[in-house]
Amino acid sequence: MEISAFPFPYLQEDECSHFLGLFQDMDSSPSGFGLEGFGNNNNNNNNNNDHTNKKRSRKDDDDEADAVNGSKAAFGDILATLLLLDEEAKQQQEQWDFESNQDKSLLEANHKKQVKTMDGYYNQLQGHYSPQAGEVTDGSAASRSKRARKTAVVAAAVVVADTTSSAAPVPAADIASGSGSGPSHRRLWVKERTTDWWDRVSRPDFPEDEFRREFRMSKSTFNLICEELDTTVTKKNTMLRDAIPAPKRVGVCVWRLATGAPLRHVSERFGLGISTCHKLVIEVCRAIYDVLMPKYLRWPSDQEISSTKSKFESVHKIPNVVGSIYTTHIPIIAPKVHVAAYFNKRHTERNQKTSYSITVQGVVNADGIFTDVCIGNPGSLTDDQILEKSSLSRQRAARGMLRDSWIVGNSGFPLTDWLLVPYARQNLTWTQHAFNESVNEIQGIATEAFQRLKGRWACLQKRTEVKLQDLPYVLGACCVLHNICEMRNEEMSPELKFEVFDDVAVPENNIRSATAVNTRDHISHNLLHRGLAGTRTL
Repeated sequence: MEISAFPFPYLQEDECSHFLGLFQDMDSSPSGFGLEGFGNNNNNNNNNNDHTNKKRSRKDDDDEADAVNGSKAAFGDILATLLLLDEEAKQQQEQWDFESNQDKSLLEANHKKQVKTMDGYYNQLQGHYSPQAGEVTDGSAASRSKRARKTAVVAAAVVVADTTSSAAPVPAADIASGSGSGPSHRRLWVKERTTDWWDRVSRPDFPEDEFRREFRMSKSTFNLICEELDTTVTKKNTMLRDAIPAPKRVGVCVWRLATGAPLRHVSERFGLGISTCHKLVIEVCRAIYDVLMPKYLRWPSDQEISSTKSKFESVHKIPNVVGSIYTTHIPIIAPKVHVAAYFNKRHTERNQKTSYSITVQGVVNADGIFTDVCIGNPGSLTDDQILEKSSLSRQRAARGMLRDSWIVGNSGFPLTDWLLVPYARQNLTWTQHAFNESVNEIQGIATEAFQRLKGRWACLQKRTEVKLQDLPYVLGACCVLHNICEMRNEEMSPELKFEVFDDVAVPENNIRSATAVNTRDHISHNLLHRGLAGTRTL
């Protein structure tokens, strides 16, 4: 904003000078306006007037003189006020000029310091990417790279601090160390954490038994998973830090799923931040769900179905069985929405403690490998309600993919054209009892598969803090990793065995097909009267 030094902006200079001259004439002579001459002419013309007219003229002259004096005093006050305003405007303009110059000097100083700092940062980068003489070993290159990254972080911190600070500049050593006590130990953006444990585990000479105890799988299986996920989970290096390698990312996820340890323990083992570990677990589980599930957890082909039927019939004497189905509950923390839907009444009564859960319903083949899973239904639903919502019922069964095939379930499922369940009534005949034993043996394959699933991945044994929208990916990843371990014949320590105790609720309408009733009776008759049931019923 520009302020004029002339107090009368709407008048010309010659007009104002004439106006000031008029004020000076008034100060020197009271008759500056011609009043005195006017009074003399009247006196000359009226010399012969009487004494009364003289008195009246003298009184009029006195009144006019008083008016002139009042006008002079008013104009003097106006002039003094204008001069004071002019002086205040000059002082304000000088103050503004001083402050503007001071701000300009401060900005120039900060700009010069930023340019100097960025020049040093650029020189550090040139030194990082241009090898010096004698720096040919891997150890020296790694040390030089680490020093360059630390210097780059400090330089960036100085630039940010100078840009955002409105006070006096802060020394770089104070910004880096977090205090004003001088160049002590620098505290950088990335906290220094020890990675000794992971460095020792990832070495080729690490004992196989200890590796299997930590990750529930052998080194060869772990390396296979890393190779399958390498392109999906690998990130690019940046100028400030190197990306976490793919084997370490997979290791964080697998160790967390296998041990169920808190995130702070994962952070201590792998030398990463707690939030970073949680993020890696979710990312790798999503990658396993998207990349490995279509390959390792899928519905079998026609040739595989024929092989599965033969295995079941040779051992359990029931024909056309392609799988065994079971439902388990995974405890969770009470969700913020739809709490009643996840309330598990049976577990609450058993544990005498309010319990919430999410379900995993899966079909396994004769080797205990999952061929179909339904994940994410609330824990308040029964087995038959979950089955009705699953793709197994809505897609495969509805399209006729289960024709001339049986999936064996427990008494919590209904009897349908493709689902075979034991007799649920009391006072069973010898034939029915023999049939129930065979069905329970097939059902035991699915139960044992879920026991190994929960025993191998301890994160499924206790309440999880994973968000509800991320939990299906974690549970799906556990099922896929279970299949990989089973396909590669990974041994599981007996001490890891976990007993499942999901209560079975018999549905109200447990018979959905009259044809299935006749077929079940025919199968049970053949088991006993053709000697297929063996001697276990005697």
